[in-house]
Amino acid sequence: MIGIFAVDAELRKAAVDLGARLGPETVIGDGPIGQALQRLWGRLGAVVLFMPTGAAVRVIAPLLGSAESTPAIVCVNEFVVVLAGGSSGGGNALADRIAEVLDRTAVPSVGHDTTGDTALERLVAGLEASVDGDLAGCAAALLEGEPIRLLNPLELPLGPLPDNLGPTQVARWTVQIDDRVGDQGVGEVLRVVPRTLVVGLGASRGVSGDEVSSALSKLEWDFGLDLRAVRAFASIDLKAEERGVLQAIDDWSFWHGDGGAGEAPPRLLTYPAATLAQVPVPNPSDVVLAETGTPSVAEAAALHAATLLAGGQRVELVVPKIKGENVTVAAARIRP
Repeated sequence: MIGIFAVDAELRKAAVDLGARLGPETVIGDGPIGQALQRLWGRLGAVVLFMPTGAAVRVIAPLLGSAESTPAIVCVNEFVVVLAGGSSGGGNALADRIAEVLDRTAVPSVGHDTTGDTALERLVAGLEASVDGDLAGCAAALLEGEPIRLLNPLELPLGPLPDNLGPTQVARWTVQIDDRVGDQGVGEVLRVVPRTLVVGLGASRGVSGDEVSSALSKLEWDFGLDLRAVRAFASIDLKAEERGVLQAIDDWSFWHGDGGAGEAPPRLLTYPAATLAQVPVPNPSDVVLAETGTPSVAEAAALHAATLLAGGQRVELVVPKIKGENVTVAAARIRP
């Protein structure tokens, strides 16, 4: 059975039309894509996803098992891209059929389905990353054996990679993995933005959403952080229902969220004052201690939440407390 899933109502129309063209052995997923995939996964021989390639990788990543148990996976956007099961699972043949029906170009996989053919997609999924650039085009160049320059300034562990993806100095394509805002660079650049940051928030009662959003913007404009790299927000439990804080986080999700299906938006994690008071910070405040019971909220919350999320990995404070109108912000990075 072929399962066809679409990220929005307009693409769902195209999915329904494609299903009719492919024949009776198709089913159109209903509801949120992640939930629909989970319900149908074990019954599917192939999965067709109408969505950006990066989003497709993220939505299927939690479901991937061995090559034998994984259905053929095809992503439809401006191309028809085979993400898994190309030769062994019939994905290449299915992509050719879809490309003919939709009058698009198929990007098949070659070689072994568990290594080079999905190296970039697996890398993106493993980092829970957002992507800027032509992922399909870069993946095609990688499959053709073209040297691809890899920049990994944070030294994130990436696992096995194809031999032609590495720190070469001469390449048409560059893959840049960083949680900081980067320039365009020379040639074709694929920016991979991993979710490594935790943002701590301290706020006065009645703070407005605009005041919080303005302070958050300083992380990008003054410190060069890519706000799509935020994995979670954190604060004291007194702010769990603070309207301005929640509004700013919702606004963040609208403007900086990748919008990929299956990617949970950053949530607000809150902790008691007694817990935050135990976290060593560079900028404690007697005023904050008198008001909240802890000498730090933004820095302590960022570091504490990052430590819990890191699961034993190293954590560092990359932006010490900065002050805005009625709000303080700090950022911690998880360093594998």
